[in-house]
Amino acid sequence: MMFSDFQVNQIDISEKKIREEVIKLLQQNDLSIDTSLELMIGVFDAEKLIATGGIKANTLRCIAVDKKYQGGKALNMLMSELIKLQYRRNINDIFLFTKPSAKNSFEFMGFYVVEEIDGSVVLMENRPHGLKEYLTNLSKLRVEGNKISAIVMNGNPFTLGHRYLIERAARESDHLHVFVLSSEESTFPYEVRMNLINEGTKDIKNLTIHKGGDYIISNATFPSYFIKEKSDILHIHTMLDAKIFGKYIAPCLGINRRYVGEEPYCETTNMYNQTLKKLLPKYGIKVIEISRKTIDDVYISASNVRSFIAKGEIDKVKSLVPNSTYSFLTTEEGQQLINKIKTSLNKRH
Repeated sequence: MMFSDFQVNQIDISEKKIREEVIKLLQQNDLSIDTSLELMIGVFDAEKLIATGGIKANTLRCIAVDKKYQGGKALNMLMSELIKLQYRRNINDIFLFTKPSAKNSFEFMGFYVVEEIDGSVVLMENRPHGLKEYLTNLSKLRVEGNKISAIVMNGNPFTLGHRYLIERAARESDHLHVFVLSSEESTFPYEVRMNLINEGTKDIKNLTIHKGGDYIISNATFPSYFIKEKSDILHIHTMLDAKIFGKYIAPCLGINRRYVGEEPYCETTNMYNQTLKKLLPKYGIKVIEISRKTIDDVYISASNVRSFIAKGEIDKVKSLVPNSTYSFLTTEEGQQLINKIKTSLNKRH
C-alpha cells in the first residue's frame, strides 16, 4: 500500500458520482450522509475514495474509512486536514459525535470524551479540559438559595409565552438561570435572540441569562448520521443533553429545578419534556411543566410569530411579543430579517 500516493481533496457531494461513492463508504461504516454539512473532504488512493469526513460549524461529522484502509494512515490524514480547515476558519474548540465503537480511534487522534450514552453516542472535544474550564467560568455566576431553577430556551423570537414562563419560574425561585441556545440554526440570529431576551426581562432581578454554549445540545444541531434507527434520535439526544446538564451544569450552579413549557402541538418537544421528567430527578432536579400562555384561547408560540412575519401579517405579531421584540422588528435590522423570512417562505412554495 503506497501511502505516498494518497491525496486529500475537498469534494463536492452535489456531483452524482462522488456523492454515490461517499454514500457507499458511509454505509460500509454504518453511517448515513449528513445533508447539513458545510464542506466535505476525501482521501484518495489514486482515483479511489478511501476516507471521507465533513464539517458543520464547530463539529466534525461523517468520518469514515474504507475497511481495507483502517488502521493505516488514511484516518490520520483525514483528521489532520479537517482540523486544519477548522483552524483556518478560526474555530479552535472542535467537537465530534460518534459511535462508542469509534471512541478509541478518536482518542488516539487527540480527542477527549466529554460524555457518552452507553451503546449509542459519545461526545468528544479536542481540548483535554474544555468542559472543566467552561464549568469554572460558569461557577462564578452561582447564586446561593434553596430553590435555584433553570430554563433552556431558543427564543426564536422572544415572545410573551417565553416571558410568562420566565416570570413564573423567577417568582417561584430564589434565583433563575436561563440558557439561550447558541446554535445559528434559528431564523433569528443568536445575538438578536440574546438581546431580545435581555431587553424583554430586564425588570426581573433574580435572573441570570447565559449563552447556551457547546455543552447544551439543541435538537437542531444534534447529528443523527451514526444512529441506525431514526426513531431513536430524539431519545438519544435527550439522554445525552440531560446527562451533561444534570451531571455537570446543574451542580455547578446549584440548580435543583428545571422549568419547561408545555407543548400541546409539537410532538418532538413534548417527547423531550417527558424524557427530561424521567431523567433529571436522578440528579436531584425537579422538572416543572408550565401550561403555555394563551391569548383568545390560542397558544402563543414562536413558530406562530414567524409564520405571521413570513405572511406579512406583522399586525398580528404585536399582541404575541413584548414591546422590545416588536420594536426590534420595526428597525432597519428587523426589516432586513423580515424580508429574509419572507424570501425563505417564497422559496419553499
